[in-house]
Amino acid sequence: MAQTITHNIDAVLKGLDLYARTKVPKAARVAIGRLGFDIANKFVPDRMNMVFERPNQFTLKSLNYKVVSNYEVQLDFRKDVGKGNDPARYLYPSTVGAPAYETKFSRYLHAAGIAPSNRYPIPVKGNLAKNSYGKVSQGEYSKAWTGLSSSRPKRRQKKDLDSSLRFGQSKRRMTGFNPNANFRYFSIPDNRMMNTSFKQTNLFGLGDGIYRAKGRNDLQLLFTYAKSKPKTPNIFDYQSFVAKVVERRAEGTFRRAFKEALR
Repeated sequence: MAQTITHNIDAVLKGLDLYARTKVPKAARVAIGRLGFDIANKFVPDRMNMVFERPNQFTLKSLNYKVVSNYEVQLDFRKDVGKGNDPARYLYPSTVGAPAYETKFSRYLHAAGIAPSNRYPIPVKGNLAKNSYGKVSQGEYSKAWTGLSSSRPKRRQKKDLDSSLRFGQSKRRMTGFNPNANFRYFSIPDNRMMNTSFKQTNLFGLGDGIYRAKGRNDLQLLFTYAKSKPKTPNIFDYQSFVAKVVERRAEGTFRRAFKEALR
């Protein structure tokens, strides 16, 4: 999202004497600091609230600003986040209209050899806990991550199967693992099973996705698998928006800072 935005203040400088001109660098530094603060903490968050559906505080506070000289302020979104997803990456598709950012959970499924490289998990929100913003909670992703990591498939024998396992409240019976040996979380397909003789789809008779086994008689579909990356529409034209804010507010902000410097 790097872009240079400039604003000419020559109109303010016309007619200044030498003393007044000595105050320009200080006034400019104060002005761009205030402008950067307002853009990062007011104008861009307000814009996010307009174009995104209930953005969380992490997203709303993701724009950083830094005064790097008397005449320059840098604005950039947070990146290299230890936990969760990087705002700099997941916001970018919405600024240009592009395939959605691949989440850490999706990248984990591929790196762990669970999901094929052309499958992308889509949450089934009705079966997952949500946070106060109505989004799937981070804890649900963490539990699925941990559950899949600890459920590495192994070869099974016919005696391990339990024909009484039900799918949801359906009266239809299906073949499944004995609950004492069952995986709490499992994925269909699971590429870790490619070298085993166990045929997962024949065993479960379920569609592609990530499931959670709840007790003896219930399975929940937590994530379906899309066959291509979902596309994000261009709804957050960040660069054009910031340019408009600078155009509207830079001169007035500098004039006020300059008057203060002359006192």
